[in-house]
Amino acid sequence: MNATTEAKIRTLNKNGNFCYTITMKSPTIKSNSYVLRPFKTSDAVLWQKWDIDPEVQAFMPEPFNEVQDIEEQYKYIDECEADEEGFYWSIETKDGLTIGTLALTEINSYHEVADLGIVIGDKNYWGKGVATEVLTTLVSYAFEHLNVSRISAEIEEGNVPMMKVLERVGFKEDGLFESARIKNKQRITVRHFGIIKPIDQHE
Repeated sequence: MNATTEAKIRTLNKNGNFCYTITMKSPTIKSNSYVLRPFKTSDAVLWQKWDIDPEVQAFMPEPFNEVQDIEEQYKYIDECEADEEGFYWSIETKDGLTIGTLALTEINSYHEVADLGIVIGDKNYWGKGVATEVLTTLVSYAFEHLNVSRISAEIEEGNVPMMKVLERVGFKEDGLFESARIKNKQRITVRHFGIIKPIDQHE
């Protein structure tokens, strides 16, 4: 796994006060077959397609999207770059094809926790192990470099493939939230998963 990073992390200094050490920019992280890189403005065109694809959006927490103006997508990229509690990546093949997005959000460096989100937008890459590979790489990187000791993910009950991915990566189901969301005018259950940094990796 290779990575370069220039990131703004909230930490406690020796006086017990929060401080920010370096400038926020999502690191570039490489797995065997894929690259996690910061968003580019060119990604917005792909998002416009993925956001209205009912198969891609089937297990997203928000209602099905309408086409957004490209300027709104550019604004979202700026918001992600400015987010002091999150890192956002596009998933790219080694030959430069962008196939999805990945994020760690709600990072709390005091409690050393973060939330995970992933979308494989290019359906040609479904079922090919992309999510397993990139999540394995990201979890290892976060534990080693981002001051994160626990990562959480919420999965809608019908999304069995993603549950299996999380289990392969090492996540364990640790919560069940009945009637937690509305989907297609029906209340649905959400399952919570978490992975904890191994004890031998703690300082």
